[in-house]
Amino acid sequence: MHAMLTLDLAKNVSIEKQERFHAHLKGSRWVKAKVSSTWLMSFKEGRAESKIITEVKNDVEAAAKYSGVTAFDAVVSVGKSEPFSLTRK
Repeated sequence: MHAMLTLDLAKNVSIEKQERFHAHLKGSRWVKAKVSSTWLMSFKEGRAESKIITEVKNDVEAAAKYSGVTAFDAVVSVGKSEPFSLTRK
């Protein structure tokens, strides 16, 4: 199973708080995608989608608390197919 998290922090969030938020996600096994504000994580096969959603919510809330970020918007997608990236240079 895989999760994709797209995140927008409030516009008034300082660079320091953004960096702390991102550091917390990295420490929680999230991998920063090439696309701005998008994070990816893989889970063991057979893991219940509801448990993954709960873990994602917990990770984002913990990152917000750790960094002092009080406002954000997040979109999460969970599924069996691994997200893929397209790059054109």
